[in-house]
Amino acid sequence: MKRLGMVVLGMGLLAAACVKSGAASLGSPPGAASPTPGQSPSVKPSGSPSSSPSSSGRKLTFEVWFVKGGKLFVTRRTEPFSVAVGKLSLDALAAGPSAPELAAQIRTDLPANATLTITALAGGNAMVDVEPPGQALQQETPAVRLEKAQIVYTLTQYSTIRKVTFKGRAFSGDTNLYSRAAFEDLLPAILVESPVIGQRIANPVTVSGTANVFEATVSLRILDENGKTVANTFTTATCGTGCRGDYSVSVPYSVDHEQRGTVEVYESSAKDGSAINVVDIPVTLTP
Repeated sequence: MKRLGMVVLGMGLLAAACVKSGAASLGSPPGAASPTPGQSPSVKPSGSPSSSPSSSGRKLTFEVWFVKGGKLFVTRRTEPFSVAVGKLSLDALAAGPSAPELAAQIRTDLPANATLTITALAGGNAMVDVEPPGQALQQETPAVRLEKAQIVYTLTQYSTIRKVTFKGRAFSGDTNLYSRAAFEDLLPAILVESPVIGQRIANPVTVSGTANVFEATVSLRILDENGKTVANTFTTATCGTGCRGDYSVSVPYSVDHEQRGTVEVYESSAKDGSAINVVDIPVTLTP
């Protein structure tokens, strides 16, 4: 997973976002859009003049971390460029999965109507005030860990945020600083970073992500609208069998018209060769 690079312009700048959570459609997930080369997104107070979206038409693509099957799941959003990248990210996280993502069983463990506010940022440490309605979530249940992990992974994609601590009624009494390493056990065996659900993919398509699988072997196939295999290959992650490595492979496929399809990434069982740890990404295939 590659964190987005950015710099802080001046002293005392902080990312601030006050948002409410709940599933909502943000439209189709982004394709290959990315920040303009050389731009330097910063972290600014919410409501400051420079935190408004850019009128130049520039776009910013960033990660948002949700949940599937009790494990973290990453997708992307593309929004009008703003230096308040922390606000953009928390806005998208609180808005919840899009309609296509919900259809693919993507969920969020953040409570409905919760508010997220970044109240401080210093030395790479961000403080997030999480205020859900109802009682404080003081017990470290699996659901609470996933809530924290979603916030931590979403914010620490930026190089100026390395760790996150929480305040407010949601996680009362928890003063720990959390990095991504604190929640590595919540990553799936195979994480697909690209393509994302709902994306209209190129031909060939680049499939990439991270994996911790036997002998670092990542298998994948592309299925057309009828479930027929139109591509079948494998690649090798940079680490495996007990460690997580990166993988990336360009895969050509054959279809005669634009149609719905599925990119399926999986591990072949060392026991019998069957597909395990399967990750399905519904996409639109192009000729």
